[in-house]
Amino acid sequence: MGGDVLSKSIERIDRWLDQVFFAAWEVSVLVIPTLWFLLAATPPEAVSLSGLTSLTVSALAVGTFRGEYFRTGAWPRPGHLPTLPIRSAYYSLVVGGTALLGSAVQVEFGAFWLGILVPVMCALPVLAAFPRALSRFESVSKLTL
Repeated sequence: MGGDVLSKSIERIDRWLDQVFFAAWEVSVLVIPTLWFLLAATPPEAVSLSGLTSLTVSALAVGTFRGEYFRTGAWPRPGHLPTLPIRSAYYSLVVGGTALLGSAVQVEFGAFWLGILVPVMCALPVLAAFPRALSRFESVSKLTL
């Protein structure tokens, strides 16, 4: 009985790691244009800290939400082509926006930890709202005049 519980726990963790791995790949690739713009943002140390935090949190959140460890709605598969442009734009806004916001707050208050806290606190709820935003976008795109 104890081995069965351990086996199920290992399977659950293994599944979560698989979800996060593919989410990290997906988010990292889809936000490449935004990362290029962040290379020119100043100050580079603050932007790097907040950008890396945002990228990491986004990958963890997308993998966790897509795997339904927290229910936020139906997420498209990583390779779902019809939603690719929407996911790219959405993830780019999240990563770029929270990186710039986090670095601005970090510089304004002179506390490096704000460059970590702000992207985490902002990216999580925005990413959790993605299925609803996608559903609304799809319903609006089906409207005809």
